[in-house]
Amino acid sequence: MSKHLDDDLTQSRLSRYHKLEPDVKTYLFNLLSTHNPNLLPKYSTTDVPYTKLDLLDLLHDGEILCKLGQLLTNIPSNPTTKYKSSSMPFIQMENINNFLLLCKIIKVPEDEIFQTIDLFEKKDPYSICICLMSFSRIVNNLEPQVFNEVIGPKKVKIKPVVPNKPRNLKG
Repeated sequence: MSKHLDDDLTQSRLSRYHKLEPDVKTYLFNLLSTHNPNLLPKYSTTDVPYTKLDLLDLLHDGEILCKLGQLLTNIPSNPTTKYKSSSMPFIQMENINNFLLLCKIIKVPEDEIFQTIDLFEKKDPYSICICLMSFSRIVNNLEPQVFNEVIGPKKVKIKPVVPNKPRNLKG
């Protein structure tokens, strides 16, 4: 694969991310502001309210992902309950990983689960949106009284082809 094609694939995935990001943020805001009203406002600064932050900046420390996962009450040994607040990178990556473990437990398709590095180093923002959309569909079936909203397309019988990940984004 040529470098030029790789760049085109990267740009295509970034473009898709920018189209999906507002819906994903709205989903998180709606869900978490109901159950954890003080969580999102703490990401605001004097210059920038949390509503204007990039999705990846909001999710970077893993807290929002863990709080989202903790809303699932019928999962024994839910790994997101191990959330630790920290500015240390390895703890933040552990938080992200705990959410990804939950995704595996609830059977988010493996090819729709992002890698920790995709979020932590902002390698592949589109994959984060794909994972959260799939997560929203599954948890809506598991606990619709809590997760009453679904983002992204509805589950289809025939799985669409997911564009190949550019070489420079592969972990």
